[in-house]
Amino acid sequence: MNDLIKLLQNLYDQTGQNLTADINHVYGAGGGLSLLLVLVLFLLFRKSPAKKLETPEQVKDQPTFKDEVEQASAEIEAKESADEVEKDTLAKEESPKEEPTPVAEEKVEEKVVEISWRDRLRKGLSRSSSEVWGKIGAIFTGKGLDDDTLEEVEELLYGADIGPTIAAELIEGLEEEAKKDGFGEKEFKKYLKTFLDSKMNGVQATVDSDLYKFNEANRGKTKVIMVVGVNGAGKTTTIGKLATKLTAQGAKVVVGACDTFRAAAVDQLEVWCQRAGAQMIRAKEGANPSGVGYDALQTAINEGADYCILDTAGRLHTKGNLMEELKKSRDVLKKLDDSAPHQTLLVIDAITGQNALRQAEEFNNTLGLSGLIFTKCDGSSKAGSAIGIVDKLKVPIAYIGVGEQVEDLNIFNLSEYLDALLDLE
Repeated sequence: MNDLIKLLQNLYDQTGQNLTADINHVYGAGGGLSLLLVLVLFLLFRKSPAKKLETPEQVKDQPTFKDEVEQASAEIEAKESADEVEKDTLAKEESPKEEPTPVAEEKVEEKVVEISWRDRLRKGLSRSSSEVWGKIGAIFTGKGLDDDTLEEVEELLYGADIGPTIAAELIEGLEEEAKKDGFGEKEFKKYLKTFLDSKMNGVQATVDSDLYKFNEANRGKTKVIMVVGVNGAGKTTTIGKLATKLTAQGAKVVVGACDTFRAAAVDQLEVWCQRAGAQMIRAKEGANPSGVGYDALQTAINEGADYCILDTAGRLHTKGNLMEELKKSRDVLKKLDDSAPHQTLLVIDAITGQNALRQAEEFNNTLGLSGLIFTKCDGSSKAGSAIGIVDKLKVPIAYIGVGEQVEDLNIFNLSEYLDALLDLE
């Protein structure tokens, strides 16, 4: 106890307190220390909640002291690295900015490969050329024609859809030609072109050139072109292409959307007219087609348009009452112009083959066709049907189409057509 009194007195002396330590001071200091210790323990146990008993697996999963130290070190290093990046960023922002060195731009020339009309036509007629006329030509080996070979040629000719009359005449002529020495594939193709040209050339010479080229001398003299055909033949698209070609030549074109029973067809035609810069006259869905044609022609005359192209409702050639509606649409135009329509063109889908001849006959009997437009000659082996139609109806082909683009519709040239069909250079 004396030692504690001395220790306490030394503490008083060192701290400069004018006190005399005795036993009471010792007890008081001890009590204070005890109270302080209790308070510290209380606070420690209050901050550390009682832990539940843990399984060995849980204890194993808990991070060790080493893990905690490593994690703390990693966090400190990350913070230091972030501080360095921030300092570098601030230094760069404060330093003067360097202008980027201009890099010379390389001029890349786009090579546009233009496909000529001749190549387009050959591609479109390639199937007909290879599967029909090519097979026929391969038969001729310079040894004449026996009965079996002749029958094979006849079968292929009928498959070409040129019609039975022309096929019979051609076979008869081939029998005589094949007797000549050296009559092979090359000679056959030359003979065939001469023969087919003789069947079509006279008729093709009657095509009105105003369908191809706008004549400035006829400015303001409205020419009415009535376009007919069954649904699906490509009539509306063809009218859009024709309008585009004529407006590109400087002609003023008015288009009448008379196919009022198909709203989609009218909308499609409107898009074509907007692209071409042609004016379109339309009416409500289900309106009288002949009335729309009348309004279109009236507008064309009033505004001095050069062409008035009329799209008509698609008609099945086997429906007499529907064909009469077309006749009515044609006749109502004469109230405004006695000579209208100046052209009545039938759009024919080449894929229909011999059925195309039947269509052409019915439309020609009802309306008196002045020209034909052959479409979709882009893969069909039935393109030869054009020959039989021209020969039988004496109606020329004005245009031929081999695809969906404007440039895929072009003037029908007989020599180009036969060269492509027979694969002649």
